[in-house]
Amino acid sequence: MKRRCADNNYTERGLYLITIATEGRQSLLGTLVGKAEATEGPDKPHVVLSPLGEKVKVEWFGISRYYHQIEVIRLCVMPDHIHGILFVHEKIERHLGHVINGFKTGTRKAAKELGLLSQGYQAEAKPQQTEPITLSCPSSKVQYAEVEPQPKHSPIGTLWEPGYNDRLLLHKNQLAHMLAYLDDNPRRLLLKRQHPEFFSPLGTITLAGTNFQAMGDLALLSCKKKLALQCSRHLYQQEIDHLQLTFLAEGKQGTTIISPCISRGEQQIATACIEAHIPFIVLLVGGFPPYYKPTPLYLQACAEGRLLLLSPFQWQNEKITNMRQRCLYLNELAKRICEEANKKG
Repeated sequence: MKRRCADNNYTERGLYLITIATEGRQSLLGTLVGKAEATEGPDKPHVVLSPLGEKVKVEWFGISRYYHQIEVIRLCVMPDHIHGILFVHEKIERHLGHVINGFKTGTRKAAKELGLLSQGYQAEAKPQQTEPITLSCPSSKVQYAEVEPQPKHSPIGTLWEPGYNDRLLLHKNQLAHMLAYLDDNPRRLLLKRQHPEFFSPLGTITLAGTNFQAMGDLALLSCKKKLALQCSRHLYQQEIDHLQLTFLAEGKQGTTIISPCISRGEQQIATACIEAHIPFIVLLVGGFPPYYKPTPLYLQACAEGRLLLLSPFQWQNEKITNMRQRCLYLNELAKRICEEANKKG
């Protein structure tokens, strides 16, 4: 998603996670090596940078030379995209997007010198903002306005996809969380490559009279006993803790738990069950976006065949305006899927 935060001034102080993908998701920047189970040493998952990847690294850390107001915190180079964290600690004269465009220009020049770009390519057009489309921000109460890049070049030989994605790191501990996320990126990609059957879209399946998009282990649907997890937002913590013990006990008896994992209580109990290696089916409220990557908790469970992700909704980039109705619908679907499975059992 290429989106900007409508209420944020991109020339002012701020901490940003930037994501930029290569054109066509070509693996131009390096090669993934290592073993997913290794935590240290030469076998620890990492990306061996290509000559272009090395140039990209130099250009990224060179941003501070051109903009002394910007500190480069981190860069994670993957074979077909990069994640970088920038700290704008003083006001800059121009929008952060101009900084990113400058980085892209430098890396395109390096790619051309390496003979990796077609001759005669045109520079990427500047993004043009369309009518704002309100989007929910995962890390704050602010809203996003959609930005649709309008490329004026041939789709061949531009190195990067048009635009970029940014995420504002606004809350305490977000930076530490994102640094850990970037450090773990190679391992997660290795897990996905080692278990493509669990990380590839499975097409449309029908349950309880409803069509779902799916990812994960479909074998969980054959479980004879399923139990729906639903927690009111008004439950006290001690009530949630008591329910957690109940679901953990059920799971250890071979029951598969199913839930949209929306409320605080549902998320707590789902985390405890998944960490206890209990089979779990998650109903996603927002569908599967392109290049969907499960959260670290879900990803490990997916790789081990202990998780199935389902959604009756198509992915949309716009704000979900009927969230409450969707949540109620997913809770009802969870009950119906359980009833259907338990009748067959």
